[in-house]
Amino acid sequence: MDRWLRLLLIVLVLAYIPGTPGLGVDTRSADAAPAFLGYVYGLAFFAPLLAVTGSWRWRVAATWLALLSGVLAIVLPGLDELGVLAGPAPVGMLVLNAVLIVIGVAITWRAWRATRPRTMRAPAG
Repeated sequence: MDRWLRLLLIVLVLAYIPGTPGLGVDTRSADAAPAFLGYVYGLAFFAPLLAVTGSWRWRVAATWLALLSGVLAIVLPGLDELGVLAGPAPVGMLVLNAVLIVIGVAITWRAWRATRPRTMRAPAG
């Protein structure tokens, strides 16, 4: 895991904060969503934190956790954009979801490339 992936994971965690219902741009009630969704969003929030903290000691596990973080950062905001999770999202949340999806794609791409073996390189010269 390189420093850019670590930085993207930190940015992802910071981007999740304004999306907390009642705290930032999400004006919907927390009761509008099913109860299990809180656990899923908890995983989506803590997975990048664990990936960053474990990236210096457990690089392989942290890279796979970063990949999971990126996928969750694409799927959850994507479903929220469609209004599947807790009903129609307010405009501010739609913008934040778009930002989360872009960050999620970047994380997924970098983490996926980090999991691939480097034995398939072109021969030198």
